Amino acid sequence: MKSRLIATIVTLIIPVSVSASSVVYEKIHRDKIHAHLVTVNLADPETRVSVALARGGIGKSESFKSIVTRTAPTAAITGTFFDTRSLLPTGDIAVCGAVVHSGCIGSALCIDTDNKASIVPMARGRKTAWAGYETVLSCGPALVSNGAVSVRLKQEGFGGSLSAPAARTAVGINRAGKLLIVAVNSKISLHAIAGLMAKLGAVDALLLDGGSSTGFYGGGSYRANPVRKLTNLLVVYSKSKDYNNAKTALAPASLFAKAEQKPARTTADALSKVMPAPAINGDVIMAVDSAQ
Repeated sequence: MKSRLIATIVTLIIPVSVSASSVVYEKIHRDKIHAHLVTVNLADPETRVSVALARGGIGKSESFKSIVTRTAPTAAITGTFFDTRSLLPTGDIAVCGAVVHSGCIGSALCIDTDNKASIVPMARGRKTAWAGYETVLSCGPALVSNGAVSVRLKQEGFGGSLSAPAARTAVGINRAGKLLIVAVNSKISLHAIAGLMAKLGAVDALLLDGGSSTGFYGGGSYRANPVRKLTNLLVVYSKSKDYNNAKTALAPASLFAKAEQKPARTTADALSKVMPAPAINGDVIMAVDSAQ
């Protein structure tokens, strides 16, 4: 009886482990690679995943820390690639169910209205104007497909400069439907980050912007800080009320108004407006024409 009482008292005074959270940060070590990992349990209806744009919206940039401070997520990571001259993201972006930017390349991480994550090719998503998705972030190239490492830069329209060793960020989905958000501060190859994502259990995974753009916030601390300003982040909230409070900070209201009036361009239209651009630290893969 006495031992039961002691056990009950101990249970009451010991705080709940952070692992009980639906947004869990870990520092991991796999095959000589040190990385930062946030695992997001999307089965928890309280969790939310979105895209945060720089203050002012498309074509603007802002420091990583400033975006995080302004939008107050539980975790955040660098989003998709962007042209350093025009500051236009290279892929489609939808925030709170509205397509706020049409890019030209990449498969997309999508979160649907049931809070389920999937990887959707841009061509397929555009057929329905990304209908049914709360969040869309077109990035890529693919790192893992159906549980196996699969890197095909040319087939997906990406430049070979991405193969050079660089700091990396990536996002994946495991068999349980959880989101895996990963950053590596050291310089590693494209195949190395793909291999890491597969070993972490990703069934499908995409590369995010990296190199000098690498940023990561998790566990209440900044784990990687980019040396340049960014145009977009992938952000995670552990509580829906925090997400709802941040909605007005994720993207300008004017973009949501335009999204209601403007249909997404077709892939052919987007690709016809692309001009090759030199790679800078593996971050820039192409320049997107500023005409939107």
